[in-house]
Amino acid sequence: VTDLDGTLLDHQSYSWAPAKPALARLSKLGIPVVLNSSKTRSEIRQLRQQLSLSSPFIAENGAILDWGDGGAEGFAEPRQHLLQVLAQLRDQGFAFAGFADWDRRQVARMTGLDQAQAALAMDREFTEPLLWQGDDDALAAFHQALARHGLQAQQGGRFLSVMGQYSKGACLSALRARYPGRRLIALGDSPNDAPMLDLADIAVVIRSPRSDLLSPLGPCIRTQQPGPAGWNQAIQDILDNRS
Repeated sequence: VTDLDGTLLDHQSYSWAPAKPALARLSKLGIPVVLNSSKTRSEIRQLRQQLSLSSPFIAENGAILDWGDGGAEGFAEPRQHLLQVLAQLRDQGFAFAGFADWDRRQVARMTGLDQAQAALAMDREFTEPLLWQGDDDALAAFHQALARHGLQAQQGGRFLSVMGQYSKGACLSALRARYPGRRLIALGDSPNDAPMLDLADIAVVIRSPRSDLLSPLGPCIRTQQPGPAGWNQAIQDILDNRS
């Protein structure tokens, strides 16, 4: 189970080229690669095609587990509820801007995506990515206000993602039921990956500016290289040493 931005994908270029050898080896061994990201289902479906994956995937920080065969399990309220709460908080003086405020061109500029990819990123069902425009004290108050509405905000690689009270680990019990007896390897690079890493049999912390904040509960591998190069090395080492 892997995070995408900053983990399987390079944080700047979104390339996974350095991870291709490990991905090919996993495919040959019949080991499923489950993508678990803040990205939308539309984005992940496209990426799955490019990676030639057919396994289930988890979108929008754990909001929905898509089995990849037309079925899905949801764990969150619709995005419209979040937008209503955010409108109230903005009226109270909190300063932020998010995807709902931007057109496709602006989202492309903020993310580094082209406009076609930006359109997929805007196809959100359960979460709202924000750029925070206030100070740290206001941010702490913002978190408290969200909590009163049953919501939370998690800092990802680029954006503060407003979402319900769930995490990237929310879907893993259902995933384990789908693959009984399999060891679960989880790979991530930032604090919002912590719930997923804590539930793994082997946690891989990909080197990043914030990876030192991660302290998984179980066995842990920390990579020397960031992004897909670190991903590739960790998977190759695990496969070389598996019993």
